[in-house]
Parts: sequence; structure tokens; C-alpha cells
Amino acid sequence: MGIVRWIVRLATALLLLGSAAAGIGVLYLRTGLPPKSGTLAVQGLEARLEILRDEYGIPYVYAQTERDLWFALGLLHAQDRLVQLETTRLIGQGRLAEFAGARALPLDRLNRVLGLSQEARRIYAAMEPDARRQTDAYTDGINAALAARDGAWPVEFLFTGYRPERWEGWHALLWGQLMGLSLNSGWRDTLLRARLGDRLTPDLIAALWPQADPARAAAPADPGLAALAEAAAAALPEADGTGSASNEWVVAGSRTASGKPILANDPHLGLGAPGIWYLVRLEAPGVRYVGATAPGAPALILGHNGNVAWGFTTTNADAADLFVERLDPTDPTRYLTPEGPRAFETREELLQVKDGKPETLIVRRTRHGAVISDIDAAAQATAGAGQVLSLALPFLFELDRTAEALMRLNRARNAAEAVEATRLWQSPVQNMVYADTHGAIGLRTVGAVPMRASAASLLPYAGASRNVGWTGFVPFERMPALVDPASGFASNANDRVASPDYPYHLSFAFDPAYRQRRIVELLSSRTQQDIAYHEAMLADAHSIFAREAILAARNLTPVDAQSRTALEMLRSWDGRMDRSRPEPLIFTAWMRELTRRGLDAALGPMADAALRERPTLALGLLAGTSPFCAPNCAAMAEAALGVALDELGQKYGRDLKRWQWGAAHRAPFENPIFARLPIVGALLAVDLPTHGDYYTINRGGMRLSNAAAPYAHIHGAGLRAIYDLADLDSTLFVIAPGQSGHPLSPHWRDLAPVWAAGQHVRLARNRAELPPGTPSLALVPKP
Repeated sequence: MGIVRWIVRLATALLLLGSAAAGIGVLYLRTGLPPKSGTLAVQGLEARLEILRDEYGIPYVYAQTERDLWFALGLLHAQDRLVQLETTRLIGQGRLAEFAGARALPLDRLNRVLGLSQEARRIYAAMEPDARRQTDAYTDGINAALAARDGAWPVEFLFTGYRPERWEGWHALLWGQLMGLSLNSGWRDTLLRARLGDRLTPDLIAALWPQADPARAAAPADPGLAALAEAAAAALPEADGTGSASNEWVVAGSRTASGKPILANDPHLGLGAPGIWYLVRLEAPGVRYVGATAPGAPALILGHNGNVAWGFTTTNADAADLFVERLDPTDPTRYLTPEGPRAFETREELLQVKDGKPETLIVRRTRHGAVISDIDAAAQATAGAGQVLSLALPFLFELDRTAEALMRLNRARNAAEAVEATRLWQSPVQNMVYADTHGAIGLRTVGAVPMRASAASLLPYAGASRNVGWTGFVPFERMPALVDPASGFASNANDRVASPDYPYHLSFAFDPAYRQRRIVELLSSRTQQDIAYHEAMLADAHSIFAREAILAARNLTPVDAQSRTALEMLRSWDGRMDRSRPEPLIFTAWMRELTRRGLDAALGPMADAALRERPTLALGLLAGTSPFCAPNCAAMAEAALGVALDELGQKYGRDLKRWQWGAAHRAPFENPIFARLPIVGALLAVDLPTHGDYYTINRGGMRLSNAAAPYAHIHGAGLRAIYDLADLDSTLFVIAPGQSGHPLSPHWRDLAPVWAAGQHVRLARNRAELPPGTPSLALVPKP
């Protein structure tokens, strides 16, 4: 008994010591939270300013000069999102492996090969003085925050041993370069099609890329293309597999209760903790900027300035092309062109790796673009000799002035100036909706859309051919545009933005129009709309695709009692992807299994690479019109339903009426570092059940190819905003999961429940509207 008592006392003592140590550790880490009140003297400030923070940690900045607003924004980003800020810069520079180790090398190699740092330096050097001054003010604010820190570094830096570096002006242009690359991803589909080789038939093109002309994919003469494309795919960092999406619409005053336009926008990007967006209200004499910023970017990305409001969706434009370059048989340092062999442009890059050996990368560039197929030596060895793939991007041919365009858009006094500001926009190609307080509304596609010497192709071009490559970009005046439309509204949900007879090629991969059709359905159904109606629209989870799919399956015969029950439930369902209902889970699992079987029939071992939402393929399989389910399409659809139900039953029990979509469709908001730590990750998790799916306005994007969590909501509207131009101070915003990137901050995840409920917050109009006791931090110039 004495020994047992001693062991119990020892265990208790150790537990208490461990708890005390943990408590001390937490207290130490909390010293890294930013000051919210008092006075802080900082270098680089022109005049005294004040920062107030509301109940969600959203800052209100009142400065005496506009330059100091951007200084304050840089300081706030460094205070609240330092790790995100630094990793964004490292990713753009191709240096993430210095922080994250060897697993980041594929991403570093790609960004070094594309030369994002060189391009950011070039943009910065060519900036107009006012734009450079704003950029410098922003990075001065970041550096001032770093110099003023006296508490613990963020826990991610403590784990890795990394320490932030001083920012230079050009660093603040890397965010835009990365966003342009992320939203210009059609070339990855080109790579996939090239990998398919002789499997790329007209039937397959019609099923997977229904907006493309199969004639654009005539089989290339080179039989080695598939192997080359496979090597490039192996070398590149993995894409997220969710696609890119957003919703936007603007309604004229003739259809609103206020008599002024209402504009709504919810950009869909990857969800994580922290999120991409950071809300602010910035005011100085004569200027006001309210809305969403992004750590690393020196401007307001989405929002209003008191005169104009704007929003964006991605166009899914084909603004990048792949070229097969043949090496000179007598000299592999050269490649073939119509004028004869030409030497590669080359440079050497040194990649440092945390806990690993440095790596030397030889970067090559052709007349078309950067060579991407040999950035990994092991992968290139599988492709054989004699050819490489190069990637053409707009910034390699014309200076990217998108940052300046955004700064001009921030200052636009009316709709006409907002449109004119985008004349400088290059990348990513976007669809901009806009409205001003005078009542003007519109939608315009902005950015650099290539004009090609030959017809747009579904496959890489032969680089040595004479009639390939780009001849310029679509003129600004010829880009798709709607100005004060007669219908009284304009909208886009990544679907086709121009009529089929538009004279320039835009894309092979517009999103299916299900979200757009639902938006138009709701906008057309009511006049006298108010901001609450648009808030409900953003939360809408009705799936037109689900309605069509269930109708296409009307003649299916269930194979057993469980399938019969499932079909009866689906046939009486209204198509709403409600997190509390079983039908969305049954339907989505069925469509996933059916799509997988169709792809297996069409692609064999390549099926997994193409597994994602494929509505045209799924509808063809259900209707019995697809060649990929012959001779018995009904049997494939019925078998897919049975397998889906069995898999769900193993996880959620046999009573399918008790299943819930929200049990599987949850937004995890993972932090890339904390998620790898079992206990810490669980404590800091933000994991919420959500409505919606890929086809609903309230979009819940998934990665169906992820066998472990195919229905997790990992991609969606990390920001929602609704603007009434009759009173822009009544604008509603929400981001998720919160304003802070510090896991011990009360604002790490406090907006997530608001977001998941489809609700929003309104920012205070002025100091007087903020409640008594709101913390206030004064920044003063340091002598």
C-alpha cells in the first residue's frame, strides 16, 4: 500500500507540475498578442493616428494622412497575421522549405522556375511614384511592428526556429503574383489531357470538358507527349482539386427598396486558419476604405470607398499555355524554333532546406516561357530525352500592373473611374461587378486574355511550329462588359461570361451554370429587394443540379430495400443541401461513386487524377446516354447507389433516415502546422457542419478524391459582403474563422459561428457608434 500511495503522489505531483508548466507556457505565448490600448511609438509614421478594435477584433484606423493608413495596415497585418504574412512572402520567393522543410520543395521549385521574385522586383521598379509610396508605407508598417515586438514569437516560429526578416517594397507584390498564378490554372487541365494520350476521345472531351470543341484536341504527332506530361505532373506541387469559384451580383436601384444599387460578393477560395481575408475600416481626411484586405497586399482587395463598391469572381480564363519544346539533337543546351536552334535562357537558383541539404536548381526559359517539366530530376528521367514543356504566362510578356490597377480602383469616385482603373489589370483575369452611389451598375471582365496565332488548343502546342504562340492580348475595349443592363441586374458565378459568338477564346472550363441559374432565378423573382434578401441569397443551399440528377434517375429500379428507401427519399426531396438532412449525404455519395465508375470505364488507371464533380458525365450516366456505361447504364447507377449506401452505413449506422449531411460536410479550417500535432490540433480546431455543396450559391467545395474525407468543406466563401449603395455604412461583412492568426487570441475563431449560420456583422460608422470602453491604441512617430 505504501508503494501504491507513493506512486499516486508522484503521478499527482508530475501532473500538477505539467499543468503548471503548460500554464506558464500559455502565459508566455500570450505575451505575443498585440497591444490594444495605450500608446506605441514607431519609426516611419508621419503623424499620430488611432486604432480601435471592436468586439471581433476588427480594426478602425483614424489617421491624419492617407499614407499613414497604409502604414497602419502593414502594422496590423504584422501584429495579427505575422506567420501568414511571412509564409506568403516565403512562398512567393520560393523559400518555404527554409520554414517547412523538404516537403515544401515542389512549391519552391515551381515558384523559382517561374521567377515570381524577379517579376515582383521588376513591377516595383516600374511603379508610378504614388503607388510605390503606398507600397513602401505598407512595408514600413510591417517593419515597425517587427521592431516594436517585445513578447513571444508566434508558436509556429518557436516550433520551427524561424525568425521574420525585414520587408522590402517588392515583397508586398508577391501576394498578387501568387493569386494570379493560383487563379490561372487552366494549364493544369491541359496537362491532364496530355497525360491521357489516346484515351482523349471526342466522347471523353464532351463528358469532362463539355464547353470545348473536340476538334481542338487533334492527336499530336509526338507519341511521347503523355510521358512528358506525366513527368511534369509528378514534378509539380499538387493542386487542391477543388476548382476555383465565387458568386457576385449587382442590382439596380429600380429593383431595390432603397432606390440605390445593392451589390453582393463571396469569393470562394481554400478555407483555413487563419483565413485569407482581414477586415478593416481605414479613414483619413477625404478618404475611406472599408472591406477585405489580405496580409501581404498593400491595398483594399474587396470593399467600398464611400463612393464605389466592387466585387470579383474568377473568369477561369485560359490565360496560360503549354508548349512542347524539342531539343536540338546536336546540342541539348538549345531548342528548336522556326528560325533554327536557340539557346535556353538559364540561371541558377539555390534552395535552402530546413533540416536538410541545400539544392541547386538550373532554371531554363524558352521564347514561350519557363521550362516546368524538369524541375524535378527524378520525374524528368521518366519522360525520356529530346523534349521539355514550357509554360507561357502573361507577366513573362508584359509588365503586370495589377497592383496599381487595384490602388486606382480603391480611389475611384464613380463607376466610370472604377472601370478605367482596371485598364491596367493583368492577372488573374476576373469578372468585376461594380456600383456607385449615383446608381450606375455594371459587370466587366478584366485582365490579360491572350490572342493566339492559331486556334486555342486543348493540348500543348508544338513549340517549334511557326504559327503558334501569342500575338498580344484582347483589347480592353473588346472585353466582355455589361453597363446598366436593361434587366436591372448583372451576375456571374464563374460561368460563361460572354455569348458563344464572342470573337476571342476565353476558356474551355467555365463552371457549369447551376449557381448562376439559381442567382438569376432569385434576382428575377422579386422587386423591392433589400439587404436582408441578399443576405438570404448568399445562404441559399438549393441545388439545381440535384433536381436535374434525380429527374434523370426517375426510371431506376432499386436493387434492395435500402436502395428503395434511399430513392424514395431523394425523389421527394427539394434539392436543398441542408446540413441536418440525410438526402444531401446520400445524393453526394451516390454521385461520387457513380462518377468514379464512369471515370474508371473511360480512363482506367488515370481515373483518380480526374475525380472531381463532373456533372455532364454524371447526368449522362444517369440518363443512359453516356458511352462510358454501355451496355447497361442503369446497372452502373444502381450499383453505385448500393456501394455508396454501404460505405455510409459503415460510418453512420444502418438507419439512413438518421444520417445528416453535416456529419460529413464540415468546414475544418485547418492550420497547416497545428493540424499535424494531435493534441494541439484538436484543441485549436475550428470544425463546423455546413450547408451547401459544389453547385449551390452557398458553396461548399470538397475534394472528392480524398478517400479519408471526401465531403469535407475545404473550399468556399471565406468572405461574404453585401453593399447597399444608399447607405454604404450599412454594409454587411463576415470572414472565417476570425481576424487573428494567433491561436490564443479571442479572435482566432469567434467569427466562425456567425459565418456558419449565414449571418454577418456591420462595422461601426464612426467612433461614436463603438461601445464605451472600446480599446484604443495610439500610434505616434518615434523621435
